[in-house]
Amino acid sequence: MRIFVELVIRWIHLVAAIVWLGGILFSVSIAAPALRKCFPVAESIRHTTAIRNRLRHIIRFTIHILLITGAMNAFLVGLNTQMNFPRSYFIDFVAKLAFVGLMTLFHALHIAVFNRRLETAATDPNVDALRIARLQRLTNGFGILAMFAGVIVLVLSLRLNAG
Repeated sequence: MRIFVELVIRWIHLVAAIVWLGGILFSVSIAAPALRKCFPVAESIRHTTAIRNRLRHIIRFTIHILLITGAMNAFLVGLNTQMNFPRSYFIDFVAKLAFVGLMTLFHALHIAVFNRRLETAATDPNVDALRIARLQRLTNGFGILAMFAGVIVLVLSLRLNAG
């Protein structure tokens, strides 16, 4: 029964990570470029913001699930090894936590900060198209950085689970 519980906790953790990264991937690489091609700038930004706002609630929920199940996974690894962790495990664990922090920071900048600035700039008639394009690139850049950090977190997670 204990092994089943451990597998369920790890599965929930993995699914939450996939949903989080998938939401960012969809927003940055599919939704935003498609809407940019189909609509004028202000309208495409409005639609992209609507999609990101819908995803934001799901992503916030998955962040909480990731924190809870991540702590449970760390506890289970400690329980299974009688708290005798190899040095490489600690290095990978600390690196994973650092990249989780970076991923969260980039995601927050992508969704909260620059997406709101972009929406405000698109509705303001005094803002030129060049500034809007720069804000779009910056916003998508933070999304790409969040995805990149997420891939590194995934690789480090696989290393931790293999060892």
